[in-house]
Amino acid sequence: MRRPIALLARQLGDLVHASADADALARPRHAWFIGSRLALGALALAAIPVMLAAGGVPAPAILLVVGCVLQAVTAVFASRTGRLHDAHAASILSACAALALYASVSEGLGSPALAGLALVVLEAPLVGRIRELRFAAALAMGALALVAGAGAGAADARDLMGAFGVHSSVLAFSLGIALLTQREMRARALRERRLTAHNRLLVDGFGDLVTRHDAQGSVFYAGPAAGSVLGVAPGALTGRGLFERVHVADRPLYLMALADAGAGSALSRAQVRVRKGELDPAERASAPVYAWIEVRARRIEGDAEAGEDAEIVCVMRDVSTQRQHEAEIDTARAAAEAAAALKDRFLATVSHELRTPLNAIIGFSEMLADEKLVPSGDARQRDYARIIHVSGEHLLEVVNTLLDMSKIDAGTLTLQPEPFDVARLADAAVEMLRLKAEQSQIDLSAAIQPGLPELVADRRACKQILINLLSNAIKFTPRGGRVRLDVRREGDILVMAVEDTGIGIAAEDLPRLGEPFFQARGSYDRPYEGTGLGLSVVRGLVGLHAGAVQVESVLGKGTRFSVRLGFDCRVKPAPVHGGLREVLAEGSRDRATAASMVTSSKLSVLSDTVKKSA
Repeated sequence: MRRPIALLARQLGDLVHASADADALARPRHAWFIGSRLALGALALAAIPVMLAAGGVPAPAILLVVGCVLQAVTAVFASRTGRLHDAHAASILSACAALALYASVSEGLGSPALAGLALVVLEAPLVGRIRELRFAAALAMGALALVAGAGAGAADARDLMGAFGVHSSVLAFSLGIALLTQREMRARALRERRLTAHNRLLVDGFGDLVTRHDAQGSVFYAGPAAGSVLGVAPGALTGRGLFERVHVADRPLYLMALADAGAGSALSRAQVRVRKGELDPAERASAPVYAWIEVRARRIEGDAEAGEDAEIVCVMRDVSTQRQHEAEIDTARAAAEAAAALKDRFLATVSHELRTPLNAIIGFSEMLADEKLVPSGDARQRDYARIIHVSGEHLLEVVNTLLDMSKIDAGTLTLQPEPFDVARLADAAVEMLRLKAEQSQIDLSAAIQPGLPELVADRRACKQILINLLSNAIKFTPRGGRVRLDVRREGDILVMAVEDTGIGIAAEDLPRLGEPFFQARGSYDRPYEGTGLGLSVVRGLVGLHAGAVQVESVLGKGTRFSVRLGFDCRVKPAPVHGGLREVLAEGSRDRATAASMVTSSKLSVLSDTVKKSA
């Protein structure tokens, strides 16, 4: 049953004049008027053969048939011109005239056809304005008076007045109901217009184009934002207008989005290219301008009781600028990745090519500096050879550090965890640098907690961490200073701390501590060698072990670096809380100490980042 009703409603909608589309409330009035009048005309024409078969058409009935046919004529007039109010006035006039004439030539005030006058008054608010209602009421009373006057000589005056009073009361009652209906409809129309205007303001305020599609995907409504989004009038997008503007390569995606939305209530999204501007056949040879449009489609269920079908509502937004930015970001990312890969290959190649000649330089310079191997050489020759040897070792150390940094950044440095005695490793690192500390007249000591369990980690990496931290501490500590290695256990965490009494780090340098090739500003006034990569390597190696680096420093009084590792670096440890020792300077917190807490968090985060990248 619903299918035929929906089909009939769609066919009546096709008969409505296009001018009624401007007002959503006017369209159903047009449809009702056209449909009801065409139905009356069809019934009158269908009744003629029936009356002929029954014995002929009575003369009075011809008036009713003509009146119904005139109703159909007014419907055609409204459908072709859209002038509903004029057609409605003509319909009222022809209906009242036909009913009055029929009653006059038949039964007078006793004719049941006069009940149609009340129906004319009651129907007036459904189609027209208050003006048409007043016109219908006046014509109905006039028609009733005409019928009463025509039968005045043939009927008793008392009966005539009684019948006229009854019909007048019915018309008055119908007019009252019609006035109440008119007032209610006006209030409802005002509310709907306000709501429609409010919704349109909301939609237009966002600048998005709203379109409504039927079950086949054709557009039957396009919002006013069509001009700002696509540079066309809304009417140019109706029917297949929008589909023809979609790029040929994106049409399957566009249709799929509509189909997915029509199949369910979930929101469907797609980004397609839509041509901007009018489709001028003379300009088809020129390059079209396309905009990237994001389509968001959703199915809206219709009123089944009213025979309305479901529809698809699409909200479209121009995302061309966003797509351009994304493409630029992708291009920049690809260029950065290519540059990073080139840098890694360059460092690896240079490091490998430098190692071989450096090993030869170091080996032969060591032989030339040895009096036993070259006894005939003079003192200056041995001094020169010793300088070459020291310089070569320093350059080899730089090359090895660069290679390690390159592997860490590229994520190609793999760990080989194994259980080992961390106390023995710490002692070995201290002994390796003891001679360097003695030459600089620095007191190097170690405090290792007894009974430490074995550490499961990469032995070579842990040794390099300690050597780098101890070397930095010795390098930046003046003669007569102290460097101390403290290894202890804090719950499930191993803490290896290197503390010195060196020059310290300025507060403004702490945020950049750990960046490659960066050296603290406090070291610029001293002839310290180095590339600034030692702490960067430490940070990377600790990050690969899922550990954390913390730093505390007081300018001019010393620095403390703490490395915190889980005893089994193959297992992700629990979050490390606290652990910063507050450094006080003469009873007041030094400004560098507060900054060091921030730097500690930064180094921890950077270490985790290196871990993830690896």
